[in-house]
Amino acid sequence: MIIHLFSLLAFREKTMSKVLFFNLPALGHTNPTLPLVAELVRRGEQVIYYSSPAFQQAIEQTGATFRDSVTPFLNDETQFDENMIKVAYLLLQATSASIALLLPQVREDKPDYIIHDGLCSWGKYIAQMLEIPAICSMTTFAVPLFSVKTIVQAFKIPGNARLLFSTPMRDLARTIFEGRGQFMRFRTLSNFLHTAYGIPKLHMADLFSNRALMNIVYTTRQFQPFEEMFDTSFKFVGPSIVPRPDSTAFPFDALGDAHIIYISLGTVFNDQADFYRTCLEAFADSDRKVVLSVGKWTNIAALGAVPRNIIVKEFVPQLELLQRTALFVTHGGMNSVSEALYYGVPFVVIPQTADQNLVGRRIEQLGAGKTMHKTRVTAQRLRTIAEEMLAQPAYAQASARLGKSFGQPEGYLRAADEISTFKRLQGIH
Repeated sequence: MIIHLFSLLAFREKTMSKVLFFNLPALGHTNPTLPLVAELVRRGEQVIYYSSPAFQQAIEQTGATFRDSVTPFLNDETQFDENMIKVAYLLLQATSASIALLLPQVREDKPDYIIHDGLCSWGKYIAQMLEIPAICSMTTFAVPLFSVKTIVQAFKIPGNARLLFSTPMRDLARTIFEGRGQFMRFRTLSNFLHTAYGIPKLHMADLFSNRALMNIVYTTRQFQPFEEMFDTSFKFVGPSIVPRPDSTAFPFDALGDAHIIYISLGTVFNDQADFYRTCLEAFADSDRKVVLSVGKWTNIAALGAVPRNIIVKEFVPQLELLQRTALFVTHGGMNSVSEALYYGVPFVVIPQTADQNLVGRRIEQLGAGKTMHKTRVTAQRLRTIAEEMLAQPAYAQASARLGKSFGQPEGYLRAADEISTFKRLQGIH
């Protein structure tokens, strides 16, 4: 019996693959991957997951080994600028620092394959330098490689022109002007990486599209914009809507039986005290209960008097709340949108970044909500749009149809199956 047990352990050790997972230290990039990592561990993989200490407990609960990514440019306290040029330069700085730090570690680890987030260029290029098979984990929409031909094809589909130019020209102009200094520094650092490591000279768009041999996308082709532009290396596995361990206390009894209006700008761009005051004014005398999640950067006391029908919290148990939500006012982050679609909740999307603009336009295109430009939000406009949408069931019906397209909410199982197929094709045992 003992010999048999040791034989089983030896077999498991022999057949276990080692995978390194590089991710951003952000909830929106981490949460979608945790069910997948837990499933890989359950199937016998040895997963080493790089992130910041704030996520250590959640990562270790999956059975993976946590490692501190130790980059001075990215941690759980990083507040990303809405200017995408500045974000691209920040990501390139993180790439340079991470390659210098992690390349020797990866050489020593000798992983069988690497999984890296869509914004973790260092994972992509470390894999290329060491000739290790790589998989890209895309927690937002997949980014197409546009050419004249593909743009012409895109314009043939109704509504795609608006998606293609989802960011207003005035915002693009301001982004270029305000990011001009980072643009020049980006070119200098890109040249350094090319000289030091042989990495191709990078353009800013490259930092947002780190496609690999296989690309896991946590949504469906039905929701993905320009889905016809993605080949079979893109595996649209759908989201993973699974219960999360959540210690957040919340007074559910105070909500009553009616569905609520839920307002949240997510976990990154939520230092928005003026916006929250606008929301308090907009819904102060509403017949509905309103829940406002403001995040850790906002001093709730500084918002002023809170109307009796509104509950303001730093954090809330989102999955549970969405099941009781009639309208979701959101920044358009992919995780939040996927969860709300699963429960058939319509949206008012107020994007904070370019990728969220695209999410908002896609929701609008598919009839599940409306978008508002963040600089045009007033209490009166927000209240009017909310009341119009609540009076028209077509928005909730469109959201429910999209939610049904997700199928079973265990996207992580489909992702793990795709990884098993990938390993077999790559000769990884």
